[in-house]
Amino acid sequence: MTRFIMFCFCLLPGIASLAQTTTHIGAEVAYSADIFKISDGSLLRKPELSSALWGATIRRTFNKHVFLETGFYARAYKIGLAFKQDYGFSGTDRTGYLVPLRAGIRLPILKGAVAFCPVAGLTFGVTDEGSGDKMSGTIHNWHGVESSQYEYTVQYPSQVFALFQAGMGLDIRLWPKTLLSLSTNYYGGINNILMQRIFYKRGAGVPTIASQYSKGGFYSVGIGFKYEVNWF
Repeated sequence: MTRFIMFCFCLLPGIASLAQTTTHIGAEVAYSADIFKISDGSLLRKPELSSALWGATIRRTFNKHVFLETGFYARAYKIGLAFKQDYGFSGTDRTGYLVPLRAGIRLPILKGAVAFCPVAGLTFGVTDEGSGDKMSGTIHNWHGVESSQYEYTVQYPSQVFALFQAGMGLDIRLWPKTLLSLSTNYYGGINNILMQRIFYKRGAGVPTIASQYSKGGFYSVGIGFKYEVNWF
């Protein structure tokens, strides 16, 4: 019995440290750029597709250093096509809704006024239905010498997907309960959520069949604000 009581007393400091928790709610907006892969790189290049990422977060910090965070984000997923040395084009395809589950560590500097925050986790996403249209057209060369004719169809293997996240944030204390957050993140996909089957021809050249696909991954650079609340 005495040993059990001593064991409970030894646990008290750890329990007390876990009780030192804070909760922050926040809002965030970010620039995000899609990650595409191409099966044929002879004349095609990766299209430059980007959109705004925005949403709300809630963070629970334990013992001032370790935190868990979740939230809700939305962003547009786009489709596009681009040729080397030619103009490219893009358009909004679907809207994605994302729920992140991540863990991070706060590494304070400057007497706690600033903290580096590396994070890692998983993000679960779902998109609305895409149109799956068949598109065709002509892209003219910058020099006006020849043009590229193209035709493609879009397929959607899945509307539900998962991403793994790795990133770094910077928390800057503005007021006692308010943080300015700067962050950059990489979201890597696991399964294809979009595939473009492409048929193209440059000038009088030989027709080529290629494919372009996305796993839903993207890079982001964002800014946000977090406010400490005492709900629980």
